[in-house]
Amino acid sequence: MKKFLPALSCICLCIAILSGCGEPRMDAAKSVKAIYDLYILGDKSGILSLGMAEEDITAAQQAYSDSLKETIRANFSASGQKIEEAVLDELCVARKKALAKMEASAEILEEADGKATVLLHTTYFNESSLDEEAFYNAKEMAQQGDFDTIKEQQAYLMDTYTQNLIESYEKVSPSEDTHDIQVECVIQNKIWVPANMSSFGGDLAAAIAGQP
Repeated sequence: MKKFLPALSCICLCIAILSGCGEPRMDAAKSVKAIYDLYILGDKSGILSLGMAEEDITAAQQAYSDSLKETIRANFSASGQKIEEAVLDELCVARKKALAKMEASAEILEEADGKATVLLHTTYFNESSLDEEAFYNAKEMAQQGDFDTIKEQQAYLMDTYTQNLIESYEKVSPSEDTHDIQVECVIQNKIWVPANMSSFGGDLAAAIAGQP
C-alpha cells in the first residue's frame, strides 16, 4: 500500500507565497535546503530567513499534513476500510518523527544569469520495504486467526498492518549513504526557488523514500 509519495507535491503551496526585496537573502543551495528542512525535518528557521511569515508557514504545513492524511484515507478506502482519525494521527506523527532523523546538504553546481543548478544530498529509508513488511506480517497473523467473517478478518488485518507500520517508523534509522537530487533554480521575487516545483516535490518524495 503506497500511501505517501503524492503528498509532497503540495510543496508548491509554500513557495508561491514567498516574497522578498533587494538581492536574494540566501543563495540557491541554502534556499533549497530551507525548503527541505521545512517539509522533511519540520524546521522553520531557514524558511523564516527567506521572509515567509509564521502564519503562512503554519498554513503551508497544515496543507501538507491534510494532503498526506487524505492520501492515506483514500488508500484505506480503496481497500474497503476506514482508518480511525486517532490512528491516522498516530501514524502521521510516527512518520514525521522518522523523517526528522534525516540529514541533508546542498551545493551549487552552476550559477549564471539568474539561474542556478543545486545538488541536494539526502539520507533516506526504504519506505516501500517498511510498508510491505508491515502488511506481510499483518497478513500472516490474520490468516492464522479465527474469525467469524471475512469482514472481521479484513478489519483485523488493516488494524494490525497500521500498528506494524507505526512501530516500523518508530524504529527506523536513516541510510548512511545519500540520494542526490539535481534542482534547477531561478530567482522569483528576489528569492531563489526551484524552477519546477512539481518536479522538485516528486523527486524529493522519491529520494527520501529510498527510490533511486
